[in-house]
Formats: sequence, structure tokens, C-alpha cells
Amino acid sequence: MEMCKSKDIADLRDNQKLIPLFTLNSLLMPGEKMLMRVFEPRYKQMLDDVVIDDLAYGHVMANPAMTMLNGWSIPFDIGTLVKVEKMEEQGTNIIYDAIGRERFRIISLIEPSLPPEDFGSIFPSVSELEESYLEEDPNGKLYSRALIEILPPLRGEVDIRKWDNLLTLWENYIKQIIDLTGMNEEIKSHIGNMKEIFSNPTEESVWVLASMVIDTQEGQVSCLKAEFVKEIVSIIESNLQMKMKRISEFREGNE
Repeated sequence: MEMCKSKDIADLRDNQKLIPLFTLNSLLMPGEKMLMRVFEPRYKQMLDDVVIDDLAYGHVMANPAMTMLNGWSIPFDIGTLVKVEKMEEQGTNIIYDAIGRERFRIISLIEPSLPPEDFGSIFPSVSELEESYLEEDPNGKLYSRALIEILPPLRGEVDIRKWDNLLTLWENYIKQIIDLTGMNEEIKSHIGNMKEIFSNPTEESVWVLASMVIDTQEGQVSCLKAEFVKEIVSIIESNLQMKMKRISEFREGNE
């Protein structure tokens, strides 16, 4: 993954797609929905840019193994395109739904035009910050951008027996969580309905189940880099088994 400046954009190849990046502490799976709250000027500028032209931005996660560059976090080289829906202003905040779409791989990163700065609780306006760089860098932005390539859909199919076994494992995990936490017993009655929803292992249902189960950084990154559906299924299974083991160890420790 290379780094380049905004002044180099004109020299890029025609087949390269340029998108804004939103860096967070977790990834977003295709089809997953996340409620977002934006208050920083850089992301307000980003939303203005993508909403006006009905474009997508890239949801990425900071890679802790990478050294920061000029004060900015370097993301993993994988991410998910996001469609913005139901955007509204609430005071100085912008609230919207982020809907995960296609996966992508980062080819090159483009730094923001201004270095990161701690503004405390009072942020300057987007226009005030733009005045600081537009004359020197007219193509610049307050947010990070990237040249990307869209990854193809997952390949292959899932054996229906393996999928059924995975759903049973998921059902047992949910029941154990309910028993352990004392959650409302009525939730158990909905598990059968949930299994019916996921009865057919399509790519969409696999991604939805992955978003519900996988909460580790390693698992999320591995999912988005996967080529085959069966890889996602294996990652979901491993995560569920790890969660079940933790529950068992917790029960043993409290006996």
C-alpha cells in the first residue's frame, strides 16, 4: 500500500477509483447497518462530498501494527464501501445510517491536506479549515482518501449440512448467553424464527451472520479478505467455538 499526495491525483490511471475513507476501531460487513454520529469537520466535509453526488465512502479500520504517518493512523488495506441513508442534523452532530456494500482493497492512500489537530470540544467550521490549504492544494481534502479496487463476490457454496450445524451452534450459544445473563426468556422463542431466516446459506445471509457473530479484529479482517464463502463460515464457526469456551470457563470459575 503506497502513499501519495493530492497533487498526484491527475497522474493516476483511469481504472483506479478514488474514495473518501472513514477510519474507525472496527470493520463493517457487507449488508451490515451501523448508526453513525459525525461531529468532526473532516467527516462533515466528507459527507457533503459523498451525499451531494450520491457516492459511497470507504469504512476502514486503523491497523495498530502500522506506524502512524504524519500523525494519521494507517488503516488495514481492506474495507467496505458505505451507502449513506437517513441523514439528519442534531445540533452540531450529523446522524445517519451507514449501510455496508462491496468490499475493496486499498492500492494507495492520499493524506489529508492538513495535519491532525486537537480542537478540544470546540471545532472550527469546514470552510475555516479549507481556507488554510485550498490556495496551495486546491484538490485537497480534510479527510484521508484512497485509490481502491473493488473485490469480487465470494466464490463457491456452503454444504447445507455444515450450514445447519453452524446454525445449531449459534442457537446453543444464544441460549447459553440467555441462561448466563438472565435475559428475557421470550428471546428463546425467536431463535427458531431467526434460524428460518438464515436457512438458506446465500452470500447475503453468510455476511449477516458474520456481522452478528464476529467481533475480533483478526476475524473481521480475515472475513473481508476471504475469496470463498466457506472461509467466512469457518471463521464464524471458530468465533462461536471460542465464545462457547469462554462461557464454559466462566461457569467453571464460578462453581
